[in-house]
Amino acid sequence: MKKLLFIPLFILLANCSYKPLINPETSRDKFNGKNIAGNYWKDLHACRYIHKENTHIVIRKLGISDQRLFVEKCMNEYGYTTLR
Repeated sequence: MKKLLFIPLFILLANCSYKPLINPETSRDKFNGKNIAGNYWKDLHACRYIHKENTHIVIRKLGISDQRLFVEKCMNEYGYTTLR
């Protein structure tokens, strides 16, 4: 019975991570204008890491910090056009 409850809970928690939807055609480097869509995963994980390292663990556990907003702003600073 416990295994049956664990599976839906895992699926619910696994989908809580924010993955911004970007437009790869308009995502350009600010300095040279080259397309930067190939670095999407590296930049996304860098933004998540920056948020994690600079947010106190108590604030993260209580859910007070808005990781979604931070990652969205961070990706915009990298030069990505964020659609959602």
